[in-house]
Amino acid sequence: MEGREAIVGRIIADAHEAAERKKQEAAVRADAVTSEAERCAQIRLEEARRALEREAGEKIARREIIAELDCRKRLLAARRGAIEAVFSRALELMCAMEKEKYRAVLEELLKRYAEEGDEVLLSRYAPVTENELTDCKVFAIKKLRFAGNDGAFEGGMRLSSRLCEKDLSFRALIEAKRFELEREIVAMLPAEK
Repeated sequence: MEGREAIVGRIIADAHEAAERKKQEAAVRADAVTSEAERCAQIRLEEARRALEREAGEKIARREIIAELDCRKRLLAARRGAIEAVFSRALELMCAMEKEKYRAVLEELLKRYAEEGDEVLLSRYAPVTENELTDCKVFAIKKLRFAGNDGAFEGGMRLSSRLCEKDLSFRALIEAKRFELEREIVAMLPAEK
């Protein structure tokens, strides 16, 4: 019996020894798998961090571009407003000229643009009377006819004949020179940064 017990004891001891080896191998494999999982998780975490940083950088760059465009748009609107204010003020000053200067401007316009026999319609806001205008030499030389002083425009006059009408209102004169004048005004404004 002793031999059998010794064999059974030996089998049990071998089984315990094999189980202990398997347990240690499993622990080593579990440590290796855990280490590999931790390393993979660390890599994924680092990749996610870099991706978030890249995404944040891209969002910041896009917002900076949008802010810069918005700033330029506002600056352009301010410049456009300044230019419009200059033209409005110019029209205002032209309409507010003293009577003699106003008459001289009208006379010069008639010399340049009136054709023989044209009718002259004066702005209702003109400080010049019919007699003051018709007394101009050019009026008699070009045989012009006075068509009234009730023109519904801000200042200046309009000429008309059977063939055409010429708008010599102050607004039309300013608009005719607008492109050229805008360049000069823009040159006076502070430069963009």
